[in-house]
Amino acid sequence: MTGADECGRAALVLAAIAALPGDRHVGFVRDLIRRGEVRERQAVLRALAALPAAERFVELAIDACRSNIETVFTAIACDNDYPARHFPAPAFDQMVIKALFVGAPLARVAGLAARTTGELVRMVDAYVSERTAAGRPIPGDVALIRRPS
Repeated sequence: MTGADECGRAALVLAAIAALPGDRHVGFVRDLIRRGEVRERQAVLRALAALPAAERFVELAIDACRSNIETVFTAIACDNDYPARHFPAPAFDQMVIKALFVGAPLARVAGLAARTTGELVRMVDAYVSERTAAGRPIPGDVALIRRPS
């Protein structure tokens, strides 16, 4: 959930980017994501798509998907069209698989239907097979990706 504080932080990031020379944008955003407190990281990740030349930040966004902080991961993975617009297929697929592992709702992954490929279906099928073999429950939202048998 986005709070008023995150909206304010995102506005401050946009203002700072506008005031900085272009060659400092990526480093500035990198420092905020790496060194900021959790709510600051979330705000920056949610604001990436609004930054000028947003594609410059794709490696930072992909790296953010590796976060062990669930709210930081969901800030980039859920209700955020940045990954659908900018991630290469392997990074998008890994983000979706991690969403399954951490229990983030796939219905909130923007652009999922358009970005579902045969490779992502294969990965999800492997995930389901592993869960089944281990006697673990299968998240219902895998149906958003899997083809009917």
